[in-house]
Amino acid sequence: MVTLRSSRFFSSGIIDIKKRIILTVILTILLFTVLYISSMMPFSSEELDSLLKQAEEILKKNFTILDIFLNNFTVSLLIFIPVVGPIVGGYAIYVTGRIMGALATSTGIPSILLISIAIITFYGLVEFLAYGTAFAESIIFSYSIFKREIKREYRWVLISLIVTALLLLVAATIEYLLIQFFGQLYPEPDKIIAKI
Repeated sequence: MVTLRSSRFFSSGIIDIKKRIILTVILTILLFTVLYISSMMPFSSEELDSLLKQAEEILKKNFTILDIFLNNFTVSLLIFIPVVGPIVGGYAIYVTGRIMGALATSTGIPSILLISIAIITFYGLVEFLAYGTAFAESIIFSYSIFKREIKREYRWVLISLIVTALLLLVAATIEYLLIQFFGQLYPEPDKIIAKI
C-alpha cells in the first residue's frame, strides 16, 4: 500500500525523473558558468567601489545558519516563479559573480580560485545544486502552464521546494561552520576587510 501511494506521489509529472535530473545538472553547471563569466568581466572604478562596499557590508555581519538559509531560500523562492523566476535568479547569480570578481580584483586572488574554494568546501556545490533544482522546476512548471497541464506538475513543485530547502539548509550549515572555523584562524576580520 505504501509503495503504491509513494509511486503515485513521485509520478513523472509533465516530464520524467531522469530528464529532470539531467536538466538540473545542466542548469547547475550553467549557473557556475554565469558566476564565473560575470566575475571576469571588467569593472568601471565606480562599479568596483560600489561592489566592494556591498562585500564589506556582507563580511561585517555575523550570520547564523538561519540567516544564511533564509537569504538563500528567499532567492530560490523567487526562482520558482514561473517564466520570470529564472530571469530574477540569473540576475542574482550575475550580481554574486560581480561581487566575487570585485573581491578577486581587490585581494589579488583569482575569481576562479574563489569559486573553486566554494565548490571544494562543498557548500557552494550544494547551494548551486539547490538553485539548479529551483531553475529546473520553474522552467518545467512554466512549460506545464503553456501546455495546460498544471495539475500534473503540482506535486513536483512541492517535491522541488522540499529538495531545494533541504539542500540549502545543508549548504547553510556547512557555510556557517566554515565561517566559524576561519573566524578562529583569523580572529580579526577587520584586518581582512581592510585589505578589500
